[in-house]
Amino acid sequence: MNSPAYQPIYTPSQIRDAEAPLIALLGNKLMRSAAFAVAREAKLLIRKLDRSPYGARVLVLAGKGNNAGDALFAAAELEKSGARIYVWQVAERTHAAGLSALKWPRFVSECPDGIDLVLDGIVGIGAKGGLEGEAARAVAAVAGIPALAVDVPSGVGPMSGRATGASISAQVTVTFGGLKPVHVRGFEHCGEVKLYGLGIEDNLGTPWGYHVRRVDHWPYPGPEDDKYSTGVVGIHAGSEEYPGAAVLATLGAVRATSAMVRYAGPSHADVVRALPEVVATQTPAEAGRVQAWVYGPGAGVDRAAMLDMLARPEPLLIDADGITALAASETGINALCDREAFTVLTPHRGEFERLTTAQTAQQLAHELGVCVLLKGRVTEVAYGDELYLIEAGSSWAATPGSGDVLSGIIGAAIAAEPTARMVANAVRMHANAAALCGGPVPAGDIARALTQVIRP
Repeated sequence: MNSPAYQPIYTPSQIRDAEAPLIALLGNKLMRSAAFAVAREAKLLIRKLDRSPYGARVLVLAGKGNNAGDALFAAAELEKSGARIYVWQVAERTHAAGLSALKWPRFVSECPDGIDLVLDGIVGIGAKGGLEGEAARAVAAVAGIPALAVDVPSGVGPMSGRATGASISAQVTVTFGGLKPVHVRGFEHCGEVKLYGLGIEDNLGTPWGYHVRRVDHWPYPGPEDDKYSTGVVGIHAGSEEYPGAAVLATLGAVRATSAMVRYAGPSHADVVRALPEVVATQTPAEAGRVQAWVYGPGAGVDRAAMLDMLARPEPLLIDADGITALAASETGINALCDREAFTVLTPHRGEFERLTTAQTAQQLAHELGVCVLLKGRVTEVAYGDELYLIEAGSSWAATPGSGDVLSGIIGAAIAAEPTARMVANAVRMHANAAALCGGPVPAGDIARALTQVIRP
């Protein structure tokens, strides 16, 4: 996928395999190139902290591998600019060539007073498990001091993005070749991620996934389109207890595209009162032709209704109560697996754990043969070999009814084009609308803001 809106993500093993030929050919020259990038970003960060690199007090946390080499060579460049370099060696041995590049290192086993910047070179993309011993002690000692991480903040899983025990919280993370999963999944630990190419990009192959930064594809109406031609979505949601879910899901769909929206369910009077442009009926059988269905928000746990929706031939999104009903029905799971039409499940973490023992959205997508959207501050959309990660930029969208709006947006989008990419774009669009609102925001306002973020 050649689009700046979709930034490729690679696994640590992909990066290591791509680096290997260049490391064998260039050795420390490649490391010095990486170090120049780290030093450049360190100087920029020091200046942002209203300090000058000259006289700045920089503490290097040095582990035993190449990550330490990058940090030590970078410290040598900072030393040339007048920085005072302190080295806390947290392993029995460290990178010898990097260490010898320093002219006046000050070796410490505690954090000196007045440190301006920490260079985190403890562990890199090959890290497994949490930090222990001297490494954990060092990380605890520098808590609260501005830090720049090389490749990965130490103590944070390169794949999971989760911290286990002591970990670095970086203002900036400098990485090379391509993004790794941690840079999106663990955004809160990485700070601003700075990506530098080292000439390995042509060796990387197919990305593990994509970071969806912008929407570059949407069912915008063309000159010849009408209210039917860009995909009619049907919304089967709401109940006597939760009529608002029906209104919000339908509002999301209405605001997402120019196409017709149909509503079918017990909240038809509430929906038409709020949205007179919607064609409403009491049941899906009465709704007329649609190109996709949304089922579940506020609908109640109704096994018969769930099975009826699974039997329909159109693309289908299942959310909320629909997922709860599905999780409790082996018949429903079997019917889901037998579906030929594109199907999207949109669980939050609790619903996901009730639905499966799988650990990731990718695993569940492969097991069921469906598109899985696992909600969170970083939402993951998985389908077959496709994986998209969407970092929302804020948590203001974590508000009651926001998921109902999202379901409507996705439903309208897949009525036009039933693909995982379109699902991911819908999530990005929802996040953009929430960000535009800013601050505490009711779900309905997120839907209404869509008209300001949907632009060809």
